[in-house]
Amino acid sequence: MECKYLLTPLGKIILGLVVIYAIHGYVANAQPDSAVYSDVARQRLLIRITAQYIHTVSQGQIDMDSAIRIPCRVYQLSPLLAYNEGYNDGDGKNSAVTRLLDAGKIMEAQALLSKQRQEARFWLLLDFGRYFVFKQGAEKADLDQASNYINEALLLSKKAPIKWQVESMALRAHCLHQTGLSAEGQKVFDELITLCDRSGNLLASARLLLRAGELLPYGDPERLKKFEKALSIFRKVNAKDKEIETLSLINIEYFVAKKYDVAEKYLRTIVKLQAQINFRHQQYPNDALSWLAYRKGALTDALSYSNKSLASVSSKADSTFISYFYTRRGLVYERLHKLDEALTWYDKGLENRTLETRLFWYRAVIGKVLMLNKMGRAKEALPLLKEAKRKYPPNSYFDKMHFAFLLGTTYANLKKSSLAESNYQVFLTMAENFPVEYIHDEFPAAYFQISTFYRTIGKTRQARNYLERGKDYTSAFDIVAKDNYYYNLFKIDSMEGRHLDAIRHLKHSYEFTDSVFSYDQRKRAEELLVKYEAEKKDKNIQLLNSQNQLERLRTEQAHRTRNIVLAGLVLLLIIIALLFNRYLIKQKTNSKLVANQRELDQKNSFLETLTTEQDKLLKEKEWLLKEVHHRVKNNLQMVTSLLYSQSVYLQDETAKLAVKDSLRRMQAMALIHQKLYQDENTSSIAMPEYINELISYLQESFDEGGQITFKQTIEVLSLDVAQAIPLGLIITESIVNTIKHAFLSGQKGIVSLELREDGPNFLVLKIADNGIGLPEGLDTKEYNSLGLELMQGLARQLNGFFTIESDNGVLVTVRFIPLSRHYSETSLPEKFPNQQL
Repeated sequence: MECKYLLTPLGKIILGLVVIYAIHGYVANAQPDSAVYSDVARQRLLIRITAQYIHTVSQGQIDMDSAIRIPCRVYQLSPLLAYNEGYNDGDGKNSAVTRLLDAGKIMEAQALLSKQRQEARFWLLLDFGRYFVFKQGAEKADLDQASNYINEALLLSKKAPIKWQVESMALRAHCLHQTGLSAEGQKVFDELITLCDRSGNLLASARLLLRAGELLPYGDPERLKKFEKALSIFRKVNAKDKEIETLSLINIEYFVAKKYDVAEKYLRTIVKLQAQINFRHQQYPNDALSWLAYRKGALTDALSYSNKSLASVSSKADSTFISYFYTRRGLVYERLHKLDEALTWYDKGLENRTLETRLFWYRAVIGKVLMLNKMGRAKEALPLLKEAKRKYPPNSYFDKMHFAFLLGTTYANLKKSSLAESNYQVFLTMAENFPVEYIHDEFPAAYFQISTFYRTIGKTRQARNYLERGKDYTSAFDIVAKDNYYYNLFKIDSMEGRHLDAIRHLKHSYEFTDSVFSYDQRKRAEELLVKYEAEKKDKNIQLLNSQNQLERLRTEQAHRTRNIVLAGLVLLLIIIALLFNRYLIKQKTNSKLVANQRELDQKNSFLETLTTEQDKLLKEKEWLLKEVHHRVKNNLQMVTSLLYSQSVYLQDETAKLAVKDSLRRMQAMALIHQKLYQDENTSSIAMPEYINELISYLQESFDEGGQITFKQTIEVLSLDVAQAIPLGLIITESIVNTIKHAFLSGQKGIVSLELREDGPNFLVLKIADNGIGLPEGLDTKEYNSLGLELMQGLARQLNGFFTIESDNGVLVTVRFIPLSRHYSETSLPEKFPNQQL
């Protein structure tokens, strides 16, 4: 009825926002009870385990009473089944009154109650009491009706067996808690536990401890103490279903306390116990184990547990919650730098969107938007957010808060700083009031992103502040968060001139990066992915073989019937002789076919062996190439850091300028190797993404005032590394010269950059500005400039032509032939008249 697990006033706000999940009902393709489990104990465990998972992943937005009703509707089980266990010998079977209450037929149920006496009436009174106590909402009228039924049950229990008193008083304790008298409710529970201990009823005592502990807030020492005492009793009486439920509650307690190493041990124990009682719904602990492995950077384990979690989803009813498991899978692929595959899994999580199931697929929206931004596709992320807001507006505190963060990130990548900052401030304000017990890895990532935004716009003090706030929420478990923290700290220190600190922090970042994305771990992850796909194919082949076998049996039956008919009609010996002769010919033909087939099988086996060896060699080549690019990128960045540090001690301005020129040229080359290391393609560079990142770096480094607007028209094409590096250096030289010399005294200007195909055989790069242009009378052929000579030399390296013109600004043009096309040099002057090589 009420949110029992939130301590702050925000809990009441969240409950009012999200109780719509339960009020509107949960529509799903549920299956009958027999399709779940035949025994009541495992049915009740299924309800409890699923509800605990829903409550946890909703980060407290759905209280346990509302969460319990979701699996009850999905699996077509009575909600009272979660509460009518009985602290003595209740079997949890549904009565006629229970079925009427589940259907909302209160008057018909009351009519049946009026006909019952003594013990039968007592248990029906408790059913009515449970119905109104655990009913959704917190209406005083409902609680008053519950009190009336409970009071009558208490009167009947005074001269009845002790189990009657335990049942009625326990329900009374729940009612007191629901009305806000939590301390009084706990006092009643303590009295009942003492009564059961004295009477030797250990199982009833353990159940009371479990329910009383659930009503205490997270972090209360008494909560964990009650759970552990109940656990020892359940183990003593070998009640494995209750042991699993208790371990799950203890595990959640350690999750909230951020003691993830202890939580991991409990989760492994839960999986083992579930297997012992043949409880097949193991997707929830395996998903939690996948999340823990994901946080600490054990990506191979995260992928393995994700496989197990998806494998446990075996029915249509189970698939109601599958969007969340798809999202978890997408997160693992994202951290493995398989961005396209991650996007595919996020899309799978968004396939069956409904208002009732939004809790499970809304995280896929968050994942996909962040992924699109990470891939430089913010223009696609913004329509997705607007569509989600229009069709499924965020109605919970968590969703509203993160929706603002997603808008901020998208607008930041679209260079709309004012909109980005306003949305980030909405997130930061709401984050201040979010319950601490439900904060996980979303907060460090969000604060680090906001820190990056403020660093990008030059507000390093605010960037450092939000970076440290994100660190406060980072657990010792989260290796990737630590990597992000030190890398952002390196960038801030570099901007503020703290070069020695920057080098130290960059070193820390590399240490954490190498621990997560080591060669061995990436290779094991690749092998696991291949194994997973192979197992899927094997299952498909087995299914296909079964279908073929069935079809073959049908065909054989048809042939047999035909032969019987022919045998009855064929009476003449001549016809029999002809048939026999035909049979002999067919046998000879079959023998030849079998021999041919055997020869073909041998050839196919040999070809498959060759193909396997070739694939293995290709994969090893790709790993080696990626490792080379990784080391080259690291070496370039280390040299860059050393040059930064050395430039601090230079007194000669000319030397400083030369060092800075060398730094930006090295950064252009390092960016190439970084993209080659991260991308699947190790031989070519996607030019739109590369040029966009290069311009962003140059603007951030040289255009501190934001006086220059860059317009890009880059066609979707890729270049070989041998051409991408010189082209990147030409762009770097041209844009830096423009920033330095084209616009004087803070003058605002526009720089246009265009890379497109020029006819069927050539590419052309044009960089133009509307600045002051070249000095009058300057002869570019005679003018001795290192930058100009460098661009001309790089153009020759491209096997192309370079021109520079001055007309209302400067226009640099480079026309060249891609390496994938080859033409004789004798034909080039005809295609490029009046141009210099």
